[in-house]
Amino acid sequence: MGGSAKPRRPKAAPAALRYRESGGKARRRRGEALFGCLSFLAVAGVTVLLALIDMLWGDEVWQWAGRNWPGGPYAFAVCLGIAAPALLTLAVWSADGAGPTSWRTRPGRAAARTALALAAATALVPFLSLAFNAVDNGKGKHRTGTPSWVFSHYPWLWALGIASTLAGAVGVAWTLVVLHRRSEAART
Repeated sequence: MGGSAKPRRPKAAPAALRYRESGGKARRRRGEALFGCLSFLAVAGVTVLLALIDMLWGDEVWQWAGRNWPGGPYAFAVCLGIAAPALLTLAVWSADGAGPTSWRTRPGRAAARTALALAAATALVPFLSLAFNAVDNGKGKHRTGTPSWVFSHYPWLWALGIASTLAGAVGVAWTLVVLHRRSEAART
């Protein structure tokens, strides 16, 4: 019986092309792990801060707005709803300009934009607390309690807050489109 020879196998890859002993995965650097830990701590800190602000400060602010703000809590909710998208846009815009290349080329500007992003994001924390307080009807999951002061006196305030937030977001988007068109027209 005549047979043919088996085809030759290719040579093994050189040592430089073989997978590492860690299963082919690159080892993480310490900086990435530290960033992950700090991110988790920041999220946990903001969550705790929201709960504390709501407990210690929420109802008092709405009562103050009911007594002193022209238009009462409704006008205060409209102002908060318009300010929130503007603050969020400012935080995202300023954080976008503080990237790693900005720190190398212009450290002063990057530091200022980072500080502005942190200030805008920090200003959003009380807004979120006040928004959650306006929706607190006391009937949360596994909870039986009394509703918040603002919900018991102004039960539909949350709807006005959502409507004004949507109107503020549309206003911010419209402003950004107009500014972009003007900058494109100035370039040409």
